[in-house]
Amino acid sequence: MLNRFEQENKLDEQLCKMKGEHLAQLYMRVFNTDDGLLVLRDLANRCFSDIPTVNERTEGMRDTYLSIVSRMKETTTGGKK
Repeated sequence: MLNRFEQENKLDEQLCKMKGEHLAQLYMRVFNTDDGLLVLRDLANRCFSDIPTVNERTEGMRDTYLSIVSRMKETTTGGKK
């Protein structure tokens, strides 16, 4: 069994090989399920998606959520944001 470092390295190698469209499709496969949509909504609620942020920490949380959503939109808009 791979140790954690080796496993993370292997995952990073896979991610490096993915082009933008393939990565967007990965996000869509993960989050465009009933469970994935529920997790995405939980993230929206926890990550200040609809309200102003007050500090760098909460802005970082919001940016992470918006990054996930924008990747998913890439698959529905053909890469146009």
